Amino acid sequence: MFLKFKSYYWAIIAAAIVALLAVIVPMFVLRDSGDTSPHSADDLQNMQNNEPVDYTPQIEAFQDLIAANPADTMAIAGLGDIFMQSGKYTDALDLYNKAVAISPGESVFYSRLGDAEFALGMVDVALRDLQKGLEINPNDQEIMLYPGSIYAQTGKQVEATQFWQRARDINPTSRFGHVAQQLLAEQANPDSTANAPALP
Repeated sequence: MFLKFKSYYWAIIAAAIVALLAVIVPMFVLRDSGDTSPHSADDLQNMQNNEPVDYTPQIEAFQDLIAANPADTMAIAGLGDIFMQSGKYTDALDLYNKAVAISPGESVFYSRLGDAEFALGMVDVALRDLQKGLEINPNDQEIMLYPGSIYAQTGKQVEATQFWQRARDINPTSRFGHVAQQLLAEQANPDSTANAPALP
């Protein structure tokens, strides 16, 4: 009886050690590697030089995920993001619409949808869909930045200021709060151009 208990006890300890190593080792490997970008060094260099980036591996990976689970909204939106980065706005719009149709209660997809619509010149539609996202989550700072940028880029500075101030006031210390503050500062600077910075 004692030997059975002892071997069982050691099996539990061994399993705990293996589980602990499985968590700790990847943390140190990732921390030491310093490589947090999904892009290769060549991709990053091409981006800095404004040269075209080959998104084929990322596109194929997202397509495989979608084929395995056609309702995977994160993969659908991720593929849409790749199309946005490569200037395929219509393809991105189709994917974002699909993500919204699958998960209409997720506000995050409305910011992406509005971004694609604005890129295609659909200003009123973009503002309407961004408003839908804000109806789902009135405190979504990221979504608030988009209408502000759209209004600024279409010459409606007062409306832009209102959205950016709302975004900042929700949480001035968050990443999006800092972006909103920067946009407000650039707008207030008389030496800045009439156009707002690109959407975040």
